[in-house]
Amino acid sequence: MDGRPLQGASSVRGIGSYERGLLAGFRELADPPEVSLLLSAHQEPPAEVTTALRPAPRRIRVVHPTLQPIADTLLVANALRGSNADLYHAIEFGQPVRSRLPVVVTVHDLIPFVMPRDYPWVRRARVLGLRLLRHADAVITVSEATRRDVIRFSKTDPERITVIAEGISPVFQPASAEAMRRLRDKLGLDRPFLLAVGTFDPRKRVALLADVVRRVRRDHDIELVIAGDQGTFAGAVTGELARAGLGEHSRVIGHVTNDDLIALYTAAAVFVFTSAYEGFGLPPLEAMACGTPAVVFDNSSLHEVSGGAASMVPDGDAGAMAESINNILDDVPARERQRSAGRAWAATFTWRRAAEITHATYRAVLGR
Repeated sequence: MDGRPLQGASSVRGIGSYERGLLAGFRELADPPEVSLLLSAHQEPPAEVTTALRPAPRRIRVVHPTLQPIADTLLVANALRGSNADLYHAIEFGQPVRSRLPVVVTVHDLIPFVMPRDYPWVRRARVLGLRLLRHADAVITVSEATRRDVIRFSKTDPERITVIAEGISPVFQPASAEAMRRLRDKLGLDRPFLLAVGTFDPRKRVALLADVVRRVRRDHDIELVIAGDQGTFAGAVTGELARAGLGEHSRVIGHVTNDDLIALYTAAAVFVFTSAYEGFGLPPLEAMACGTPAVVFDNSSLHEVSGGAASMVPDGDAGAMAESINNILDDVPARERQRSAGRAWAATFTWRRAAEITHATYRAVLGR
């Protein structure tokens, strides 16, 4: 299995959470697959490497980020040469151009191809990987929405695509009152707040989020908290919030630990998700698992992921989203019903289930 998403910056992104969750799910199986990790040559091995989860003998050389996806097609092929493995699972593209091993590829999203104007260099870097998908022995997508995109953009045979929803780590449960108090004291949060999570690149639409919050504030004294490393988008995020008049009513707190994230989810009045497109969309599920009402736009995978437990409004309609948030804030019984429904729905997404179906996919490929 390509273990590089467990190293470096990817380890704290959704891709790292996916691989970490899948490996945890394998450990719950009665007859789990034996996994070794294909790692980067220039980064420290991840914490997941143990006596039971060993690194593969060869490592992958690191090249310039814009060239890595192209170089991987040859570098991975070379690293797999001579391997005694039965199968290779590519987690984030990373498909070899040729391999004597059967190859399974997980596709999380094809956002650079769905929204090419926003991600031109990423799209160019991923073109070869996209073309190789049709040659994989099996393709796993994390949602029906991503499955449709794979068929549309890569012409992969639908019969070789399996949809396997992601799971949620069991740590995402409502935080204690003491944990929430400590978090509020740590961050100086003394008012009710709406929560948004993620890196607000163009797809996450920070201007739309600011418009939603500005509308909600007409009826409620509430602030906005954005958690997540904003990287090169930090200036754009704070600038949009200032232009919307939210400079004194918003907090951009950067990357947070899992414990703080759980406390944030639990303490938030409402979780707000303004993304224009998601391959899966884990944050709304994490929020619901922590007992927090979520409001999302109706696009991409979010309809199938929310399952009716989140409040869903027409895509891009700031007024509709603000109205939905106001309804949640004003109707206490309805808010409690949504909390309960959200927790029940989120509980159906487990990494054990994802691991079971993934392992069955391996066996099906090896049985051909």
